[in-house]
Amino acid sequence: MRRSTVFEFLNNCSPVTGEKVRLRPRKTGDAAAEYKWRTDEELCLLDAAPPLEFTYFDFLDRYLVELEYPGLTHTLAIDTLDGRHIGNCSVFNFDFLAGHVEVGLMIGEKEYWGRGYGSDALKTLARYVFEISDIRLILLRTLDWNTRAQACFIKCGFTACGSMTKDNYHFIVMELKRNLKPA
Repeated sequence: MRRSTVFEFLNNCSPVTGEKVRLRPRKTGDAAAEYKWRTDEELCLLDAAPPLEFTYFDFLDRYLVELEYPGLTHTLAIDTLDGRHIGNCSVFNFDFLAGHVEVGLMIGEKEYWGRGYGSDALKTLARYVFEISDIRLILLRTLDWNTRAQACFIKCGFTACGSMTKDNYHFIVMELKRNLKPA
């Protein structure tokens, strides 16, 4: 990925539409839902992260700074086509020389689980990354026991390529190569 393309992507992303979802830049109005998701024990377990233990107002302060100064992680809101904010997806760990990037996904609104919204969001994100960049490989990590997520990722064309352990969590590493594009 050319550096200029990366920074254009990170800073000027316009909404990208799939069959069921629209990926768009996050906004201040998303903070309450994101706080709810990041304090939910089940969602945090699936994300291999501890639930937040600080107040919503402390979270909001950090969230606003993150919106203004995103750094090299770019997080997009996942909305249904009728505008309901149901989750987030991120692009991070850009490796310009190797031509790969890592992605993450969370559908925070549980009533949308198992209904194709996560797979559509991931396909849409992967398609967009391949269209706007020179990236040849998209990677993701999923907990080794999270078979529902693994099925979603396989549905999107990802294949297992390794494993890793971090902070006592065991992950399967999965990849999607440019020539395979999202299923």
